[in-house]
Amino acid sequence: MKLRAIPVLLTLGAIVASAWLLRTDAIASPQKVILAPKYVPGQVVRYQLQTTTRTESQRGGAIQDPQGPGQLTITWNAITRMEVLSAGQDASGKPDGSVRLRSTYEKSAATADSTTYDPEADSIESRYHELEGRSFEFTLDATGHVKDIQGFADLRSTGPDSGADALRAWLGQFSSVAGGPRGGIAVGETWTTDQPVASAPLANLVWRARSTYERNEPCQAGRSAGAADPTAGQTCAVILSKLELTGSRPGKDATPESYKDRGLRTEGSWTGSGDSLTYVSLATGRLVSVTQTSSEQMDFTVSTTGGEKRMVYKGAVQSRSRMELLPAAKQ
Repeated sequence: MKLRAIPVLLTLGAIVASAWLLRTDAIASPQKVILAPKYVPGQVVRYQLQTTTRTESQRGGAIQDPQGPGQLTITWNAITRMEVLSAGQDASGKPDGSVRLRSTYEKSAATADSTTYDPEADSIESRYHELEGRSFEFTLDATGHVKDIQGFADLRSTGPDSGADALRAWLGQFSSVAGGPRGGIAVGETWTTDQPVASAPLANLVWRARSTYERNEPCQAGRSAGAADPTAGQTCAVILSKLELTGSRPGKDATPESYKDRGLRTEGSWTGSGDSLTYVSLATGRLVSVTQTSSEQMDFTVSTTGGEKRMVYKGAVQSRSRMELLPAAKQ
């Protein structure tokens, strides 16, 4: 088992937020905008994703790891195409707020650099490359929850840093990206959202985001893509989020059900913090860019329920990611 970053605002989840249009609402105050799921079947948008994660970790039991702390840096670049397939209806035929989406990776390439021997690092590049050309479909309901996921169950690789494992984590973050006050927000207002962390070795971990609608300013896209700005002349809402990972308490049993099922017990701490800066076009409602940095610290143990075997994990993770809108959708 290797220590890996717990995603704060994962890129694929951020892409889906591009279909959550930021719009003015006749019921709300004219100064307020509302994050609302408004999808158009056939809509296609493309984004470039860039992520760098540096992990320093050490593990040991009765005997400490003779190699000492090891550092692994993963840099991932991807281009993804998002297509709205259909809008859902209730039993009476009225729109129910759900949509069916397809995501296709036009490009996916990663490099992994380790300061010590890491058998997992040897296959990370091929795991990410496996995503290229693959499409994944899922339904997003009116509350932002993901269901009926199809398309990546047959990926060759599974486990940490595999395409399938990463996609499951990303899909679980949609509601944290799309969520916002239903009554609308105005410049200067602040709101808080909580996103439970799935598949972590400690139970009850939650990323809490305290977001503020900072200001409106000219949109900027195309910097990472090296292409013309597709938002030239548009104004963006600028949202700054302060992120905190909470929920683990040293000395307390924090065993997730998935670990209990395997006869294991976990305890310890996993904390983190970060910042996220988001630009959303007021003209089109599209997510223009998201830049995020975060740091995490881990110190926990995994043992058998009877205490026969015990492993200690310690580490730190630094990550930086950017996602931005590309000029035009490929047909």
